[in-house]
Amino acid sequence: MKGNLARILIVEDEYYLGKMLEKALLHEDIEAQAVTTVDAAIQKIAKINYDLIVSDIYMPGKNGLDLFEYIKQKKIEIPFIFMTGNPDLKIAVNFLTSGGYDYIVKPFMIADFIQKIKPIIHHHRLKKQEKNLVDDLRSMLSNRLSELKIYQDVFDSTDDGEIIIDVDGFIVKVNRGFEKLTDLANGKLIQNHIDFLNENILPEFNFDTILRKLQQENTWHGELSGKSPQNGSWTVSITFSPIRNENGQVFAYAGIFKNVSEQREVEQKLISSLRQMNLAQEAIIFGMARLAEHRDSDTGFHLERIRSYCKKLGEALQERGMYKDMLDDDFIQMLYHTAPLHDIGKVGIPDYILLKSDTLNESEFEVMKSHALIGYNTLNSIFKQYGEMQFLKMGIEITSCHHEHWDGTGYPHGLKGDEIPLSAQILSIADVYDALTTERTYKKAFRHASAIESMKKERGKHFSPVIFDVFLEISEEIDKIRQALSEGDENGIPAEIPSEIARILYKP
Repeated sequence: MKGNLARILIVEDEYYLGKMLEKALLHEDIEAQAVTTVDAAIQKIAKINYDLIVSDIYMPGKNGLDLFEYIKQKKIEIPFIFMTGNPDLKIAVNFLTSGGYDYIVKPFMIADFIQKIKPIIHHHRLKKQEKNLVDDLRSMLSNRLSELKIYQDVFDSTDDGEIIIDVDGFIVKVNRGFEKLTDLANGKLIQNHIDFLNENILPEFNFDTILRKLQQENTWHGELSGKSPQNGSWTVSITFSPIRNENGQVFAYAGIFKNVSEQREVEQKLISSLRQMNLAQEAIIFGMARLAEHRDSDTGFHLERIRSYCKKLGEALQERGMYKDMLDDDFIQMLYHTAPLHDIGKVGIPDYILLKSDTLNESEFEVMKSHALIGYNTLNSIFKQYGEMQFLKMGIEITSCHHEHWDGTGYPHGLKGDEIPLSAQILSIADVYDALTTERTYKKAFRHASAIESMKKERGKHFSPVIFDVFLEISEEIDKIRQALSEGDENGIPAEIPSEIARILYKP
């Protein structure tokens, strides 16, 4: 018998009626088990997970009402249907108001019975799948957090492999985690070139390639596959960042190596769940977004405001007939749901930078900027394995491009004009406005009018001129949203905002 059949427990003291229902339901690919007493039913429930219980009310000894009370007391989540040949209105009302699903009066047609129970079974299974999916998501996000948290203090108390190499790639120091990871003693590592890794462990490892990337972007992060020292396949997450002296000159590089094979297995299980259902889509989005948000206690209602600003601006563009080939109701709704993902990459930013109460220096700002690529890599790894999933596609756009500027001076790719996805163009305006009008540990909130005046200076520079003009037209409505989702002080400060809005956006 198929293992994925729905299971129903029938409690009916008329033996032949129970057997008849068993046989009829089996033809509908539903596995039914009929018992004639409540005690037998309780024994079955203790051993088997059912999708539905159908019970007669009046039986010798314990009756169906006793079974229903048992289910409620034990807090067993199984839908329950009563059937009886002697209907009682008071009993029916009490049953339905106490959590019962339905009430069937005998005699009944088998076809009607089947038609009644099928949607109940379907609904119950969807609820179980949704709960399992959210549980899988929490597990995956927890693992992603420890994987993406780059720039840890070098050689702290971690089991991850940590290594320091000089500018030519020769190993200067390793921790015990690296020795354990490579199954090599310290004496065999020191003074050797780091490219020894590509001989047996990680065939794709190439220090020259990593060095070129480090010189361009100040950090390198990647995942490589190969054979573990125990000759099993594995995946290793690797991060390299420069170590500078007091003059800002690079004199060494720090590397963090982490075996993420188990995390990838968890992701595969999550992806399999995603293929079966998409009902928990918004739970996924907010789960990932709040993972970053909860690390920065200043953000408050940031996600709610951002998504609301984006929706209002998208609707205003649609009302004016702009971007007709892409901007429709579905686009606006998808933008509303995916906007909270824009800063998911902050899970990979160290606390000493993310939570800094003062202005970031240039080196710290470079690390902060990497959150756009970290967010992109996080979502893209799921997207590539799962395939066409619209909310992930738009999430990738806004995560990687919301700091691009209309004039091409943004990051991480230096996109210009309409090379920037429409979703990211809209979110960029919303993000800047929220950053300016919200108090942070490193700045006070600016008044609405003050923020608008400073943003005008970025028309055609930071922002798309046509989209920003529409934003100005609806700025009073935007202000109402801000006030409705305000975090406290409404007075703001009237001071002039710096011309480089990016400085405010170190921690948007």
